[in-house]
Amino acid sequence: MNKGVLRAYLKSRISAIISGAVCVLVTGFVCWIYGTSIMPAVLTAVILLLIGVITGIIGYRAFAAKHQMLIRGREFPQSLAESFAARAELREDTDVPDLEERIDLIEADYRLLLVKLSDALSKEKEEHSASYNAMLDYYTMWVHQIKTPISALSLIIQNMEDEKTGERLRSQLLQVENYADMALNYLRLGSESNDLAFTKVKAEDVVRSEIKRAMTMFLAQGLSVDFQPFELEVTTDKKWLGFIVGQLISNAIKYQKSGTVHFYGVEKGFVIEDEGIGIAREDLPRIFEKGYTGYNGHNEKKSTGLGLYLVKKAADMISADVIFDSEVGKGTKVTVLLGRKQES
Repeated sequence: MNKGVLRAYLKSRISAIISGAVCVLVTGFVCWIYGTSIMPAVLTAVILLLIGVITGIIGYRAFAAKHQMLIRGREFPQSLAESFAARAELREDTDVPDLEERIDLIEADYRLLLVKLSDALSKEKEEHSASYNAMLDYYTMWVHQIKTPISALSLIIQNMEDEKTGERLRSQLLQVENYADMALNYLRLGSESNDLAFTKVKAEDVVRSEIKRAMTMFLAQGLSVDFQPFELEVTTDKKWLGFIVGQLISNAIKYQKSGTVHFYGVEKGFVIEDEGIGIAREDLPRIFEKGYTGYNGHNEKKSTGLGLYLVKKAADMISADVIFDSEVGKGTKVTVLLGRKQES
């Protein structure tokens, strides 16, 4: 027996308890006025106590059961509302009274209110989902459309005579394309359906592909790449793993003026290590927070606070861990762990 529930039940029945006590006192008072035996008052008290104990036990069991039902209902309120609605429909269709419990008018009103609120919530969710999907479709179209002028500009840059300027322009153009993809992925990560496709993937191939894609930015920044081949095959989503690697490479380039970016494998994952400005120790616990830029973001004025937030969201989707180890002035080491190695 739950003492807290028992106290709450007794508190809810306090008026009945007081009424019983008043009846006993009135009976005793009447007996005293007429000078008769006090036994009628005692008998009344015993009878009321016996009735109170029996009805109290029955009432407490129903009270506790209803309390447990509402506790479960707090976790899944819509399911509870649907069960209430189903019972109401059954009674209306069959003219059979509710055999599970008899409910009073006020509780019936509360149940009806819960059903109405649940219906309204479901309708609002459907409308929000439709609106969200429309917005996602628009941004998907926008990203694909903007890639057309990006490709055209890339061809124009290739024909430029000034190769140095061309490399710098290509680097900036790649940044524009990355930001357009980031906007689309930001919306996709908030969608109920993220188009996940888990297959066996060679992590080395994904890292190589992202390095090749970012090579223009490496050259424009004057950075070199140290890539050490590694063997790791995992079951994951190739697109989202590529997104994670691409964002980490972009950060490594953004915060490094010169030197080398290192890529190598570790057990169940790989490492991207730069020789850049590093991250302050006090900023490390908050780097995945949405909009948090930290000391580097304020100092360099390049950070949006979204890149690593999206990396964490994508990593959670594919059950990966992204671990940062950094020191100001000595660079940043990022370890991406992808789970158990798959046998070929």
